[in-house]
Amino acid sequence: MRITIARYAGFCFGVRRAIDITFKVRQKNPRKKIYTLGQIIHNPQVIEALKKRGIGIVHDIDDDRLKAGNIAIVRAHGIAPDKKQILQSRGVEVIDAACPMVLKVQSIIKKASKTADLVVIAGDKDHPEMDAHLGIAGDKGVVVENVEDARRLPQARRISVVAQTTFGVATYREIISVLREKCEVLDVSDTICRSTIDRQSEVRDLAKDHDVFIVIGGKDSANTKRLAEIAAKENRRVIRVEDPEQLKEATIPQTSQVAVIAGASTPHWVIEECIEVLKSTHTHAGIENAVLNFLSATPLLPSLGSLGIAMASLVFCGQRYSWDVLLTVFFLALASTGPHRTPRQWPLWAVSTGIATSLGLLSAGLTGGLLVIGISLLRPLIDVGGVADYLRSIYGLVVFVLISIITPLSLERSSIAPGVFVLAAYTAVHYLGVEILLGLKNMERDAIIGRMSLARYIHEEHSIMLLEYAIMGLALMLFLSFPLKIAPALAYGLLPPLFFLAKGIDFYHEQVIFDNRMYTIYVQSLWVIIPAMGLLWKFTMM
Repeated sequence: MRITIARYAGFCFGVRRAIDITFKVRQKNPRKKIYTLGQIIHNPQVIEALKKRGIGIVHDIDDDRLKAGNIAIVRAHGIAPDKKQILQSRGVEVIDAACPMVLKVQSIIKKASKTADLVVIAGDKDHPEMDAHLGIAGDKGVVVENVEDARRLPQARRISVVAQTTFGVATYREIISVLREKCEVLDVSDTICRSTIDRQSEVRDLAKDHDVFIVIGGKDSANTKRLAEIAAKENRRVIRVEDPEQLKEATIPQTSQVAVIAGASTPHWVIEECIEVLKSTHTHAGIENAVLNFLSATPLLPSLGSLGIAMASLVFCGQRYSWDVLLTVFFLALASTGPHRTPRQWPLWAVSTGIATSLGLLSAGLTGGLLVIGISLLRPLIDVGGVADYLRSIYGLVVFVLISIITPLSLERSSIAPGVFVLAAYTAVHYLGVEILLGLKNMERDAIIGRMSLARYIHEEHSIMLLEYAIMGLALMLFLSFPLKIAPALAYGLLPPLFFLAKGIDFYHEQVIFDNRMYTIYVQSLWVIIPAMGLLWKFTMM
């Protein structure tokens, strides 16, 4: 089975904006009653998350729940101006989360209604976006769903035509051709969202060499339905699902060429979970899934990074490698770093702490053992306490520095060289960079479940800019540290992980969707480069 994931699958800009606005409104108004005017987007997972956060849905502006002082959020599809004014006159605070593309269409319709004899809106008459458009067009507005509807229109001197932002490109062109025969002047506006055009075009391209299409999205989503229709017209097998559980029921031959596509209202994490289910059905998926689960869910990779930083700290201070000290650091990191603890992982913490304590006693006596025990107890404190996620990232960095730099130098009773401060700066950028990248990757899920990651706390654009500047500044610092005799040449070995850390930002910008476990492993595996450089240093320089 070959699986191809559509490049343009998942949330579009307008949907992400609507969701972000909705959850920020809840965050700023924890005690107010908040309602969305219809489903904020057509996706069951998002609607369920809204419900859990106390955000209700009303389908009529005359709903008794909309009282003065309450908040009504306009969904991505927009609202008719008269309805908005009615709500505001009743003392309801209206927050507009309409997609900017929808607002652009409304602006075009408003101008066209002053000059054209007829304003044709190509789209689905039952789509919520239409209600807002018709409210602006007034008596001149008419909905055209297909070519037959266009042919039934009366002759007019001047006609202006726009399209629903998620309408079919091919159908819109056919309607325009018919309208040219209906008037003397035809004003055509290209109002189909660029994201919609790209998705529909990609389906046609994928249909050339794929025989099965997995279409992920809400059953009420117009753009998801359109994607399925296009794939079906290409005589391909189409399987529509809303969540991973539905995909488990599908029977797909192992020889299939599978394309995974999704509507603009489908969260990335739902797509990734569907891909994970799809891969699990593959004949040889057992070992692959076991490896991915192990590497993404255990602290092995950051522990190897801690080992590498410890090696670098000894070199920066002119010390030779002491393997009992390095193994102490590794097992202490195994106990105190990595993802949130679950009940099954506590035995790992206990065993790793016991081994690290024993090694600490052997290398530095009672003082070393007490140091190891003291640091190892910091992890349970953060896991048991209800600490905000962005503070957990800062706390984790402090623990990581204590394990990777302070512990080996303390056990070796080494003085601190100036280069150690450069190493500490590198550790901070690398550790927090990993936290930011994982936060960016899971931004949609975190916004919906209410998790305030470091990336969300700083803000998406600011966190990216901050990380980019930090990487560039640190790279310059490392490059100059050896010529300035601040650090040994091993400082150059810390540059490759920074390059690949920056590449992680590119992955985010490109909105590459793949197994979330693989992205986690990619980001965390950058730690492994450091002990590799440390070993290279041992065999070539020591």
